[in-house]
Amino acid sequence: MLNMEKSNVFCLVCNHQFSECDAGVIEEWELPICDPCIDDMCTFKVKYDGSRDLLEFLTEEIKGSKCAGCLKSAIELQGIRYGSTVWGDGKCGECEQGWSLEIHIEFV
Repeated sequence: MLNMEKSNVFCLVCNHQFSECDAGVIEEWELPICDPCIDDMCTFKVKYDGSRDLLEFLTEEIKGSKCAGCLKSAIELQGIRYGSTVWGDGKCGECEQGWSLEIHIEFV
């Protein structure tokens, strides 16, 4: 079993303690947020009944979600790509960082 030395760096979302190795690859401009938390912040599950335009509906659902780059509630949907999973292009209104958003739609 690997003996991983722990760092004094913790995830700002879930308080997970990073290993020395993981903490060493965090860029100076990045916030210490673990990969599972980033995935959670960039994954959306919505229920859609078809009564409104899909892009308009998703834009409203995602607006104000937290940005994994600055932790401000400022994500705005810029567009979507259709597929077995709908992918959204989001951008933070505060730090201007772009994000790829995974959107799972349940049709009701």
